[in-house]
Amino acid sequence: MLALLAALALSQVPAPAPSACALYHGMWANAPAPPGGERGCAGALQEACDSGRRLACHGLALVLEAGATGEPEPERALALHARACAAGVAAACESAADLRARRGDRAGVRAALEEGCAIGSGRACARLATEAEATDRARLAERACDLGAADGCLALAREAPAQSRGELLSRACRLGEDEACVASALPRLEERCLAREAEACLEAGRVAQEGRALPADGARAAERYGRACELGLAAGCVRLGVLYRFAAGVPHDEALAGGLFERACAAGDEEGCRLREDPVRLDD
Repeated sequence: MLALLAALALSQVPAPAPSACALYHGMWANAPAPPGGERGCAGALQEACDSGRRLACHGLALVLEAGATGEPEPERALALHARACAAGVAAACESAADLRARRGDRAGVRAALEEGCAIGSGRACARLATEAEATDRARLAERACDLGAADGCLALAREAPAQSRGELLSRACRLGEDEACVASALPRLEERCLAREAEACLEAGRVAQEGRALPADGARAAERYGRACELGLAAGCVRLGVLYRFAAGVPHDEALAGGLFERACAAGDEEGCRLREDPVRLDD
């Protein structure tokens, strides 16, 4: 049951509205379905919530939030999420924070996330860390990482000295953070780039540019993209051109950018052709 609720609450991908009856049968697999379809199951979940079944409170809140039994009921859903959060359901604290965020209640968001973090939600701790003062950011990120939140490990890695960054990236990778896996492999990518593998240079440049798993380094990204371009990879020319066009870690140079786009276009790269025909100025 907890796994079902977690999947419904934490999924990053749009999903069908949660079913009250599916949640009901997740809690009472062998019980007959209440009469009345979804509304009947929602009523049974409400009774279970009122009798102290905290997961029923959270499950019903998800149903009401999505409007699975009619029109969405965000106020009632928020009250149920808050009730489940107070009873120790960490995912409900995050859900309450999301609903409060939609209302612009920043203080309420923080309070809900603090409660979730306190009862063991690594995701809640990681979300708190993103907006915390510098004095609290590392502490919250470390707790998030220790609780199994890849975002927390990743946040620590960005701020960590080079000698301890690798282990944190490895932890984030093991927790499912793809960017951390790529960054963990960066030394090998650099070796392959030096061995004139253009795709490795391109990927090393992307990691340096985006700064998701490591501090962003535009100059390093430009060097890697430039090497990929010189090795004949049109995408490297395009990405280097974008850096020069928008002064991202390198000086603005529209003429140089245009030349790079022209080179990529001549090699058959459609993006290079499009960008070649779309010059911009930073002072426009």
